[in-house]
Amino acid sequence: MAAPAWQASGTLLGALTTNDVTPVIPAHAIDDILICITANRVITNTCATPSGWTLLHGPIDSTGWRSYAFWKRAASAAETNPLCDWTATSADKYAQVHTLRGCIRTGSPFAASSLASDLTDPIAVAGITTTRISQRVIAVGIGSDNASASITTFTCANDNPIFAQRHYSTIATGADATGLFFDGIAATASATGTVTADHNSTMPAMAILVAALLDNEFDVMERLQMLKGMAHPLPHRNLGRS
Repeated sequence: MAAPAWQASGTLLGALTTNDVTPVIPAHAIDDILICITANRVITNTCATPSGWTLLHGPIDSTGWRSYAFWKRAASAAETNPLCDWTATSADKYAQVHTLRGCIRTGSPFAASSLASDLTDPIAVAGITTTRISQRVIAVGIGSDNASASITTFTCANDNPIFAQRHYSTIATGADATGLFFDGIAATASATGTVTADHNSTMPAMAILVAALLDNEFDVMERLQMLKGMAHPLPHRNLGRS
C-alpha cells in the first residue's frame, strides 16, 4: 500500500498589528490530514488552537519568532479555514495550511514528530526516529524573512530519508516570511539525525515541523490484530465412537 503523500500547500498569508490571520485550506478530501503552521514576531504572544483543530506542538521560540503547529482530519471536502487567533495587538503574524492524503483514518496520524526553531542560515533542527521501514517523513517550515528565493540543500544527517521539495514560497507582508514543505521515504526504522535547511541567502529564524506519518496499511494491520485477539479456537470434541 502506498505511503501517505503531500497533496497541496495553501497560500502563505500574513497579517499586521491588530489583525489575526486565517490561512486558506487548499483542495482536500474526507480523511485528508491538514497541517496548519503559524508564527509571530513577538514570543510573548500566544495563539489559540483553531476551532476543531488539535495542537501538535508549540509554542516553540527563538529570538523574535514564536511558532505553533496544529492538525485536523478533514471530515468533508469543504473544511472551514482555521482562524489563528493571537492574543496580542502588535507584531506580524503568519500562517499556512498543507494537506496530506493516505494517512491512518483514526487517531493521531503521527508516529513521531518534533517542532523546533533555529537562528541564522543554515537552519538546523532536531530530527525524529521513524518507526517502520518505508515511512513517509515530512518537514514543514515557516521562516521570518523572504530574502532567500530558494533552498540550496535540505538534508538530514543520516540521509534517511532523502528529502524532495514539494513547496516553497515567500511573501512581503510586514517584515516578510517564507513557507516550505519537503518530504521523503525513510528506508529504515531509525533516527533521521539533525534536519538542515540551507537557503540561498539569509534566514534570520525558521521553525520546522518534522514528522513521520502512519498510513492506511497501519490502520489495516491494527484491525487485523484486533480481530486476531478476538478469535478463539472451537472447543475440542471427541468424534470417536463410544
